[in-house]
Parts: sequence; structure tokens; C-alpha cells
Amino acid sequence: MEVIGIDETIIDRIARVLRNNIQELPSLNVFDERFYPPRDVDLETALRYFIVMVAMDHRLSRPGRKYEACLDDGCYKGADLLYRLGAKLLNEKPVFFNPEYLSSVSIDEVKQVFSAGNASPPDPEVRTLLLRDLGLKLVKLYNASVSNLLNTAKNRIHGSIVEPGLADLLRVFRAYEDPVEKKTMLLVKFLVARGYFNPVDELDVAVDNHLSRIAYRTGLVAVSGSLWSKIKEGVEVSLEEDVLLRFTIRRAYRLISQKSGVNARYVDDYFWIMGRTICLRDDKPLCDKCFFKGFCRARKNNAFMVSEHVFYNTWYY
Repeated sequence: MEVIGIDETIIDRIARVLRNNIQELPSLNVFDERFYPPRDVDLETALRYFIVMVAMDHRLSRPGRKYEACLDDGCYKGADLLYRLGAKLLNEKPVFFNPEYLSSVSIDEVKQVFSAGNASPPDPEVRTLLLRDLGLKLVKLYNASVSNLLNTAKNRIHGSIVEPGLADLLRVFRAYEDPVEKKTMLLVKFLVARGYFNPVDELDVAVDNHLSRIAYRTGLVAVSGSLWSKIKEGVEVSLEEDVLLRFTIRRAYRLISQKSGVNARYVDDYFWIMGRTICLRDDKPLCDKCFFKGFCRARKNNAFMVSEHVFYNTWYY
């Protein structure tokens, strides 16, 4: 029998640690011009940049094929490389982000502008289809204006059939149809941090591989039965299993945010950065630098030192 559950004791412990170390929690600098639009850019240009870049922000590295390259100003990998190339593209060819242009963008161009050195994004065909779908529907539904989309949400993330929120409105786009709303929450986080959106309801974390890995290793989320065997052995899970796992993980981090008093935006930042710098996937994790080393399940029992559940063929995250 498969069981997926949340460990309330671990939630309380993690929440207490975050609350006691709130001044030391690193967060994302959403005004870093290496990756994002300048602070003084006009609103529509910034909104177009973020909705386009987040739409493509999934599965950048695959086994044996990392997405990393060195540019004139330094070496980048993963999301850093994607957004660095995106920022350069916004500066050199801003028309790329126009919905009308996106609606007919070619696979070759998408592959070209987001490639550097030997690094090229996986599934350029999928990313191109997502961008075309995004551009076409923005033109048809919102007069090619992301500002119109945002205004329709009226500062709501989630709403109702009569008064939909941004998450509800975004589901029409294939890039944002994930039921666990990873890309949606990432986009909302960017918009809130930049001061473009002031939601009346709370956002959730954007559940990706880093947050999943930390949830399993710390014991925040416990899985048993054949599903745990799949996670341990690196066997790919089904779509249904992936959604169930990530929904549970999202709820766990929501509880951490509520109990610690730390906004989910900063909880998401902290654990995402932690997954990239401390609780590493392939290399040996730097447990001595971890705030949770005193009670982390994987540090006490190596059987829990898993990577994360495997689900490659998705554009959800």
C-alpha cells in the first residue's frame, strides 16, 4: 500500500528554525540585470519578459546533458543560463517577446537564442509550441497585452468562475496548465517581488525538483510502499503519482510558511537556493552548512538520501 504524508513534527521544527534565522535567509534578487529587465523598464515589456521566460522554465538539464555554458561575463548553468540569455535577448531583440511575434516563432530561432556553446535547451519543439500558444492566446484574448491579463485578475491569485484570479486565467495557456501550478507560482512570485502585483490572497511555493528533494530528505514528506521504491531507485513515476507527490509537497511548505510567519515567497526562495547550493542532487550535500542538520532524516539514515522523484517528460516544471 502506498502512503504519502506530511510529518507535522518536521514542519514545526523547520518552521521554528526559519523563524529564528529569518534575517539570514537568502532571497532572490529580482532586479539583477544579468537575468531580469532593468528596474526602470516599462511595465508591459517587463510583464512580457516574465510570462515568456517562466513559460519555458522547465527541465533544462537531462542525464548526461547539462545545460551550462560560459559567456563573456561568466559561466552559467540551468535557470541562470536560461534567464541570462533571455535578458540579453530582451536587450538585443525585444520584439521576440511581443505576443504577435511569439505566435509564429520558429523552432530554429527558439533553439538558437537560448543556446550557448555546447548547451542547448532540451525539447525545443515543445518550448516553441508553448510560446506560440502563449502568443496566439494573448493576442486573441487580451489584445496582445499582458497588462490586460493582469488587470483582469484584480489582484487575486485564485478567484471564482465569476471573478477569476491570475492562476485561473493562466490555465488557458498550455505552459501554465500544471494542476500544481509550479510555473504560475513562480510567475506570481516574480511579479510580487517586482511590485507589479499585490495579491489579496497568499501564493504557494513553486514546487520543483529542489523543493521535492529537500522534502524527502528532511522527512518533511514521507512516502512508503512501491512509490517510495520508485523514488529510491530512480524509476520514473506516472503523471498521477507526480501530481499527488507535488500537491503534498506544496501543502507541506504552505504549512511551514504559516507556522513560521515567513511569507511563501521567501520560503520558496530559501529552499530553491538551498537545493542549488547545499542540498545538492548529484554531488555530496553540504550538510554541515544546513540549518536542519540536527534533525534531517537523510543525515541520520543514508537510505533517505534520495535525489527526487523522476518525471522527465513534462513541461510543468
